[in-house]
Amino acid sequence: MSDQGVLLSVMTDSQKPSTAPSHPDPRRWHYLLPRRFFWWSGGVLGLSVLCVVLAVMLGQSREDHALIQGLLLALTAILLLSLAAMLLGVQRWLLGPLLALRDWASSIRQGDFSSRLPRSDNSEIGELVDDINRLSEWLEALAEERERELQAQQERLNERTQLANELHDSLAQTLASLKFQIRVLDDTLRQDSESAIWQEMERIESSVDEANVELRELIAHFRAPLSRHGLIPGIRRLLSRLRKETGTETVLQNQANDAELTEEEEAQILRIVQESLTNVRKHSRANMVRVLLSYDNIGRLRLIVEDDGVGMAIAPDDQDSDGHFGLAIMQERAGTVGAELTIESEPGDGTRVVIELGSADEAAGRKPLGEETE
Repeated sequence: MSDQGVLLSVMTDSQKPSTAPSHPDPRRWHYLLPRRFFWWSGGVLGLSVLCVVLAVMLGQSREDHALIQGLLLALTAILLLSLAAMLLGVQRWLLGPLLALRDWASSIRQGDFSSRLPRSDNSEIGELVDDINRLSEWLEALAEERERELQAQQERLNERTQLANELHDSLAQTLASLKFQIRVLDDTLRQDSESAIWQEMERIESSVDEANVELRELIAHFRAPLSRHGLIPGIRRLLSRLRKETGTETVLQNQANDAELTEEEEAQILRIVQESLTNVRKHSRANMVRVLLSYDNIGRLRLIVEDDGVGMAIAPDDQDSDGHFGLAIMQERAGTVGAELTIESEPGDGTRVVIELGSADEAAGRKPLGEETE
């Protein structure tokens, strides 16, 4: 298929021109020069020759010869001036469209397909201008179509990424907790403690119910279940769950009661806290976990999740390559709300996750941290 066919295929019926671009016949010798130039120069030359012939026929005396000579000089000057004026006119006639064509080509090269050439008064150049403007319309339509395709593709990719993140931060976390509880139940069964067995069975049943609720909410709303709660209530819920499942001591210190966050900031920060606590449960073997909300010295909201566990023996970036995608997702979530995420850890010295969010008093349309949302 030709380029013109490809361009026409992406245009709607309203965008397609009624006729195909016309192409001037290159055999038309007057295509690049105005016909008025030839008529004017021919007329001046013919008038000059006629005057010379009449002067020669009528002139007999020396005075007549002098008159003829003066007339010839005057006609020569007139002819030269006329030719100069016509050449300037031709230059202007050609140079203007060429400069406009150069600007148009520069705009197209820079990706501005909305550029159009001004309509020329000359019919021949006007035809060329019309063809170029039609080409611009086709290029613009093609660029818009490709942009829509890329945007739709990016939206699909974003949806898949968001779904993967939400599954990791909701249902996957609950299933990991369920796996941990089954392991505890197995140890309890070996100890043959009936009351402890029933307690673990109740916890497992509760986790299964929670997983079912999370999955239904993801299907129905494609939204993280915890995002409907305020940040502080959500953190309390996560800490309570960790304490019940592992017996780890938890502390929540809120020194930023007047801070306000948007719903998106709340949801993303809460997910980061959730992933941090999941890492505590799975890897740290900590005795205590502390969550602290405060302001730093420049007014940014700071949230710290720290534990006294075994810490990390390798860098967080290296852990991602082993299949632990949680840390990478935490970084991505922080970036979506303009926050800075820092993970500090040393072997045997616990882990510290620090989230720093831009100054709260600069944001508009925020709600208090502890406020419940519908």
